[in-house]
Amino acid sequence: MWSLGGLLIKILTHTYNVDPRAVACVRSALAGLLLSWALPGVSKAPRWKALGAGLAYTVVVAGFVASTNVTSAANAIFLEYAYPLFVAVGAVFIFREPLGRRTVLALALGMAGVATILIFGWTPGEGKGLVYGFSSAIGFAAFALLSRSIRYSNPLGLSSLYNLIAAAVLFLPAWGTFNISRGAFLVLLATAVFQLGIPYALFLKGLRTVPTTDAAIITLAEPVLNPVWVWLFLGEVPHAGTLVGGVLIILALVARFTSGLQKGQKGLN
Repeated sequence: MWSLGGLLIKILTHTYNVDPRAVACVRSALAGLLLSWALPGVSKAPRWKALGAGLAYTVVVAGFVASTNVTSAANAIFLEYAYPLFVAVGAVFIFREPLGRRTVLALALGMAGVATILIFGWTPGEGKGLVYGFSSAIGFAAFALLSRSIRYSNPLGLSSLYNLIAAAVLFLPAWGTFNISRGAFLVLLATAVFQLGIPYALFLKGLRTVPTTDAAIITLAEPVLNPVWVWLFLGEVPHAGTLVGGVLIILALVARFTSGLQKGQKGLN
């Protein structure tokens, strides 16, 4: 469901000609309202940390939508999925976590993948899309690091709060672009429900019985499937440089998480 983001955003911006600012704003507003029943569960969350995480999340959703609009869906999602590598670097300096060999290998592969996309995975006119995608990855890393320090709060409630913050921040930039047809609104509603709301709830439910490292590996299906849906339904073919860079980023994430996956399985056995 998460991997449908590229396809749905392309349909909204290219088929229905909805402004990407309106897409990001309305998409988050609908997702926030969908989960608003869980908002009482965030009453104990530190306000400034929650606000900071919400602003970082705003950069994530706005950057991803903008990137998907002006470059290939593959570029947008692969660049965004470089965020765990930035999280690993941030964790070393902020939480004093050790920088193991696997992390170093993952960082080397991941940065090589990002560099390959930035240098070879685009055509003239797509440069801004790469900047937006890279900004989304940086925002996602900041979001993850801030979220780690927020405990004892309902995750669904936090998701609602973050989406509502994003909608509020993006409202003024999107003002005057809300010329949305009935068909486009239905696609936006589907995006909020099936691409943001339900998969997030399923992911949280899955974490109750599946080790976190298993979940991290499973979610790699998103960057793999995202450009596949766009190719199958819209005929968008990723650049060769994008595919090479994407493979390197996915290999980096597998290298980073596989050791934890093996340890988790031994512990379960």
